[in-house]
Amino acid sequence: MARTPQWQGTGVTHVGLVRPTNQDTFLVSNELGLWIVADGMGGHAGGDVASQKAVEAIHNYVTERAEQEGRPAGTDEIPSFLRSALKHANETVRAYAKANPEFTGMGTTVVLLYRPDPFSPLAWVAHVGDSRAYLIHDQQFSALTRDHTVLEERIQQGLLPKSTPASHPDGHVLTRGVGVSPTMEADVSTIKLQLMDEVILCSDGLNKMLNDEDILDILMTMRAHPPKRKCQALIDQANVRGGRDNTTVVLIAADK
Repeated sequence: MARTPQWQGTGVTHVGLVRPTNQDTFLVSNELGLWIVADGMGGHAGGDVASQKAVEAIHNYVTERAEQEGRPAGTDEIPSFLRSALKHANETVRAYAKANPEFTGMGTTVVLLYRPDPFSPLAWVAHVGDSRAYLIHDQQFSALTRDHTVLEERIQQGLLPKSTPASHPDGHVLTRGVGVSPTMEADVSTIKLQLMDEVILCSDGLNKMLNDEDILDILMTMRAHPPKRKCQALIDQANVRGGRDNTTVVLIAADK
């Protein structure tokens, strides 16, 4: 009987060349099939705390659900399950800020990949903010998320061209964030993974410095290298281009 490939993630983070602290947090939980990147909002107090609290809250929510009820069995219930996990993170961050006034106004982005059934090709992407998920399939590179920013809204309205880079001033203005408002809605989508596919989760420190073609070129050049080396190569190049922000990359692939 052929062995079922296991999907494994690995991550690397770097403070960059400009910011004094790293406000990014990531989680790799291969046993849960859960991978997360969170980027604390740089203009707010306690961005690093917000990203840590959000990641911990989501991880705890998913872990407790798996222990008490098992992982979600029906594909129809997973989007609402993930939205509830993000809502729990939102409440956790806000409660911490309320109890610790020095962190008032803190917030974070979140992007995650969830693959609850190790025998199924289905996975779910959930996100709030401008941290991104990408799919590499058949040497093609496609975005799995759409930024929650003023820039993206203006692109969708036809007010700015689709080619406008994320480094545009409106690209820094989030329309959604975890911990920012009492109510918050995460976007959730489903993907069907194939054996040779790879998924990348990243903070915007990557796509501020590198466009999609740059990222794909690096991954294709590094295709024979281990996943952690690929993550490091992307971060290294972001720093070569200026490293204006913290950069975090998590790569998920099957251990073929």
